[in-house]
Amino acid sequence: MNRTVAVERRMLDIQDLSDYVGLSRQTIYNKLAAGTFPIKTKRIGRRLKWDRKDVDRFLDQLPTIN
Repeated sequence: MNRTVAVERRMLDIQDLSDYVGLSRQTIYNKLAAGTFPIKTKRIGRRLKWDRKDVDRFLDQLPTIN
């Protein structure tokens, strides 16, 4: 039996983050440059990465609209 398992990566790159939170890559870069991006960024080599746990924690803290 051959099973295909979808692996969800923990670390998101800029495109993954953009798709996940619904912001354009440029908006994320602009907020990073201004020092106003609210989610912790990690540098792995030359690449910027975001821990999915940090992203989810931030999203969970956003106010809900009823």
